[in-house]
Amino acid sequence: MKILVRPLCAESMGVRSTATYVETPDLKILIDAGAALAPRFGRLPHPLEYQALEKARKVIKEHAERSEAIIVSHYHFDHFSPFFEDTDTLWTWSDQSVAREIYSDKIVYFKDFDRDINFSQKIRGQLFNKAVKNVAKKVIKADSQCFYFGGTTLKFSRPLFHGEENSKLGYVLATIVRSPGLTFLHASDVQGAISEQAINTILDESPDILVIGGPPTYLNSFEEKNYFIAKNNLSKLVEKTKLMILDHHILRDDRAVAFIEELRDKAMVFNNQVKTFAEFQGKSNQLLEARRVELYREFEPSEEFIRWANLPIALRRKKFPPL
Repeated sequence: MKILVRPLCAESMGVRSTATYVETPDLKILIDAGAALAPRFGRLPHPLEYQALEKARKVIKEHAERSEAIIVSHYHFDHFSPFFEDTDTLWTWSDQSVAREIYSDKIVYFKDFDRDINFSQKIRGQLFNKAVKNVAKKVIKADSQCFYFGGTTLKFSRPLFHGEENSKLGYVLATIVRSPGLTFLHASDVQGAISEQAINTILDESPDILVIGGPPTYLNSFEEKNYFIAKNNLSKLVEKTKLMILDHHILRDDRAVAFIEELRDKAMVFNNQVKTFAEFQGKSNQLLEARRVELYREFEPSEEFIRWANLPIALRRKKFPPL
C-alpha cells in the first residue's frame, strides 16, 4: 500500500460532505470531518436524508478514531464538526461531545482564520480554534505549509477561491498527500476549479487521484459562464488524472448524472476514470437532496416525523427527528 484513499460521504450518498480518509505507511489522516443537511425546496430534509446523516456521523467518528491527524479545509458546516453548546438536531447533528470524539488527541491542521477568509468563516474559525485547542494534541494553521512523515509528504495549498475569482464565500485549502510513486489531492469547494488559481494549483501538483467538488449548478445564481469554465477545466483534469472522484455541489442537481457521464466518456479516451463517492464504494448514487420533493411524494414520512417537523422551531431544536 502506497496510499489508501477512502471517500466516506458526500452528496452522492445523501449528505453534504467531502469527508475523506487517507492512509500511507507513515500517516493516517481524515480530511473535512463534517457532514450536514440543508433547507431546500421549502422543506426540511426527508427522513431518508436524516438516516444518511446518521450513517455519515458514524463513519466519520470511526475513521477519526483511527486517524492521527484531522484536516479542516474551511469553515462551512459540511466540512468540519463544530463544538456547538446545544446539539444541532436539524442540520449537522454536531455538538461539543461529537466534536471532542473527532478532534481529541489529534493533530489538527486547519485553515488560517486570520487571513484570506470572509467574515462568517473568520468567526467560525475563531470559535473552533478556541474549543479545539483544549482537546487536540496539537493545532496548526496549515495555509501553504508542508510537512514530512517518513516517506510521506503532507502539503497544503495556498488559500484557493471558494469557486470563482474573488468569491464572497471566501477561501479553501487543498490537501496534497504524496507517497513514493503516487500523489493524492483533495480540493473540496473549488467548484470544478472555476478559478485559474485553483486549476493551475491542481495541474501543477499532477495528482494521480483527485477528490474535487463540482460546480453548484443547482443554484439559480450560478452564472452560465462559470458553468462552461468549470466544465472546460474538469475536462483538462480528466485528461491528466488517473482517477477523478467528483462529487459535492454538483450532485445537489439531478442533472449531474449527464454532466458526469460526459466527463467519464472523455476520461476513458485517456484510460482514466471518473467516479462519485458512492460509485467509488461500489454503490449506486443516492441524490437525496436533489430528489427531496420526490422523496416526500414517494416515501411519505411517518405521522411522528410530521408532528416533529411541525413543532415550533424552538421545540424542534430540542429533539432529534424520529426515524
